[in-house]
Amino acid sequence: MGKGAIAQLDGMIRGEIRYSVSMSEYTSFRVGGPVDYMAFPADREDLQKIIQWCNREGVLYFVLGNGTNLLVRDGGIRGVAISLARGFLRCEVVERGPQESLVLAEAGRSLRKLVEFSWKEGLSGLEFAAGIPGTVGGALFMNAGAFQGEMKDVVDSLQLMAADGSVQEKGKGTIHFSYRTLDLPPAGVILAGRLRLKVGNGPAIKVKVEEIMRQRMAKQPLDLPSAGSVFKNPNRGPAGRLIEEAGLKGSRVGDAQVSEKHANFIVNRGNAKAGDILALIEKVREKVFQEKGVALEMEVQVVGED
Repeated sequence: MGKGAIAQLDGMIRGEIRYSVSMSEYTSFRVGGPVDYMAFPADREDLQKIIQWCNREGVLYFVLGNGTNLLVRDGGIRGVAISLARGFLRCEVVERGPQESLVLAEAGRSLRKLVEFSWKEGLSGLEFAAGIPGTVGGALFMNAGAFQGEMKDVVDSLQLMAADGSVQEKGKGTIHFSYRTLDLPPAGVILAGRLRLKVGNGPAIKVKVEEIMRQRMAKQPLDLPSAGSVFKNPNRGPAGRLIEEAGLKGSRVGDAQVSEKHANFIVNRGNAKAGDILALIEKVREKVFQEKGVALEMEVQVVGED
């Protein structure tokens, strides 16, 4: 696919298309090779045109959240990365009740801003998400969770765009969440979520949010690039504890390091490559399996070419 072909699409949409964009600019690990094209749809109509064009032309595409749970290999990504961070930012209370209210949050909205919005509106239920990086769409896609809460606990319905560009709303009974996973239709794109939150006291909710943030800052290496928790917690207990007990805290491959503060974080000490991070991930998995008999499962999504 050359620039001439993508120029057709560029002329069809109101948003922007960028060429040969380094994914290190768009991932929290700060690593990764280039994606052929990065598209920023301005609205749903733009997104429909991009998806339909990609399907018609046989071009691969994927939707990029905030790059906070993503590792892009050093060879980069062929096709189109679609970012919803410019045109899908709506966040509002769409239904108020004496005990519960419904909030509509579009996929490009940052989770941090959604949590802030909720406590300012005196709505409780999203406190667990305080400090989780990324977008609403990414949090829904990964069923993000912490502190005994998950996105599935507050979702009332999802708005999805199918591979043909059609839009549908799926109610809670037809949405299938599991641990750090949402079962989406093939090539489906999350547009927004309706979240059912409890009416509460705004200042009290804010205090709880701030306490969770303090706990995160005390336990997690937020001063270095990372992608959050690398592995899902197995039945045997927290992955970080198993990694620490296997003696892997501080282990390095190049500038990729198992955090000395939280062993389920791998941090970029400055000049790590994706290949370094992947090699360290395999080292951790092998050692934990040898020492503990547990096969750690990845939570971070890995995409792209070597």
